[in-house]
Amino acid sequence: MDSPVDSRFGRAPFFMIANSETMEVYAFDNAKGVAAGNGAGASAAQLLSEEKVEIVYTGKVGPKAAEALEKAGIKFVEETSGTVEEVLSSAMREALVARADSPQADLEIPPSRPVAAGAVRMAIPSDTADGLTATRSGHFGKCAYYTLVDIADHDVVAVQCMQNGGHVVGGCSVPVRLLKGWDVDKVVVAGIGGRPLAGFQQEGIEVCSGQGNTVQETVNAYLQGQLSPIRQDQVCGGGA
Repeated sequence: MDSPVDSRFGRAPFFMIANSETMEVYAFDNAKGVAAGNGAGASAAQLLSEEKVEIVYTGKVGPKAAEALEKAGIKFVEETSGTVEEVLSSAMREALVARADSPQADLEIPPSRPVAAGAVRMAIPSDTADGLTATRSGHFGKCAYYTLVDIADHDVVAVQCMQNGGHVVGGCSVPVRLLKGWDVDKVVVAGIGGRPLAGFQQEGIEVCSGQGNTVQETVNAYLQGQLSPIRQDQVCGGGA
């Protein structure tokens, strides 16, 4: 995160690739690009396309590299300077401002059924609306549904499926707001970044590291005491 932005694009030794949702960041080795003769920029654009990159912050992009990035649907911002952390912080602020001006700024949360008396409500990201038999999703922000499971005295007393309201760039607060609006006490995730974890904790929602392929298997693991709360030193990646 302290690495300075390289003024070169195609021949930069590394690309720091960040996920604005999970706040994970990792280094992508560009040794082949550095050693390439011609076409380093176009080659780098292809590599970033394969990594599903949507926007590049760099110093200078040559004509051929710019053409390759445009064909891949990747936006690029030139004359970028500072450290990786500074660039990402600025980009996130811009994304939040854009989101505030968008129609999704006022998130409408559909009502859920009241929590069963004396129960703890657990939210499990799911791929389908099949209740306890639904496949557990590997991503809490982009899952299709949240399966809400009310548990009292080590028994499942109620189950309901709520559709995910969507997710926008820089919008790691959206799942937090949804689950808070549905009176969720715990959320089970495959992984999470530091910022959304802090958001859940601020709202009093415990985040647990999950296991199991289905919602039922995850619930069974919880009832057997096999799910543990995630700490800040266990978050995905190393930053934003």
